[in-house]
Amino acid sequence: MDDLKFPNVPILGPRSGEHRLINSVNAALAFMLEHWLGETGPKRQIALDALESAIAGNVSAEDARTAFLYAADEAGILEPLDNRRAPA
Repeated sequence: MDDLKFPNVPILGPRSGEHRLINSVNAALAFMLEHWLGETGPKRQIALDALESAIAGNVSAEDARTAFLYAADEAGILEPLDNRRAPA
């Protein structure tokens, strides 16, 4: 199965000082189900629905990424631009 890749979404991990790059629908959904810190707002459920819909083939990976980005920002785990490392 295609992993539904998308451009990196840099987020702060669940442990202090941890940084993660999420680059696929499957990785985003796994992160949300396994590491998300509770109910953080309405965008969380929208992102979960979009990621599941992308896996089902009903939403594009890019649309699911956008929903994940908004949910991560709402939850305060989207890594700030000034903290992001330049690509190697």
